[in-house]
Amino acid sequence: MHATDIAGTAPPSRSWPARRLLHWLVLTARMLRRAPLRLFLLALLPMLVEIALQLVVPIAGVVLSKLVVPLVSMWALLMLDRFVRGGSFAPLQEGRRLCASPATAIMLALVSALVFASQVAMAGVLAGPAAAGAFVLGDSAMLATTVTRLQIALVLASGLPLGMLLLTTMPRALLDGRPVLAALRDNLGLLRDGWRPLVAYLLLNAALLVALPFLPWLLLPLLLLGYVSYWVYRDGFADGIG
Repeated sequence: MHATDIAGTAPPSRSWPARRLLHWLVLTARMLRRAPLRLFLLALLPMLVEIALQLVVPIAGVVLSKLVVPLVSMWALLMLDRFVRGGSFAPLQEGRRLCASPATAIMLALVSALVFASQVAMAGVLAGPAAAGAFVLGDSAMLATTVTRLQIALVLASGLPLGMLLLTTMPRALLDGRPVLAALRDNLGLLRDGWRPLVAYLLLNAALLVALPFLPWLLLPLLLLGYVSYWVYRDGFADGIG
């Protein structure tokens, strides 16, 4: 298990130039070539669960999804790491592995839900309390009459700063066995030391999110771009990939 090998070691140098982002993008592209359909479906899995919960559970479905979907994302991360390192996804084994650390999983889910809370707050600032309530309840009819596409774009992008605080927190906690608070501190150190390519990554995500309400097909590159965070983690903490 790599977690026991790397959790206590000092990280490699992370004074990366901005072009380090291209390195992570190349690694992501190489990985996707190995199993494009399966990796696309894996990236899509959390969104499918979110849509299902919001459709099936009335009123509380949106809030419930913001707590459940991070758990699905953790499961997907464990499967991704197994695939990259060993060539198989092993969903049952990785599901059992996730269930073996319930406290860590629950804490990560709660921290992840803060991203949604920041988006709701931004909706309230931009379009008023009614719009914020509509986001919480998933009231698409209300959103259609109270929020413009540009406001939706800004609401989506507003979750990115908190999202960056969690960039490597999840893999650091799940894959390396670090306590969640320690993983958060590790991520802050990574953001400080490797800020140049990470700011570039933030801006790339922001550009796609702002354009998403106008160009829905951008959802595909957004989903796949999420895999870059795995290579950021590997580069920053795991095994000196390049």
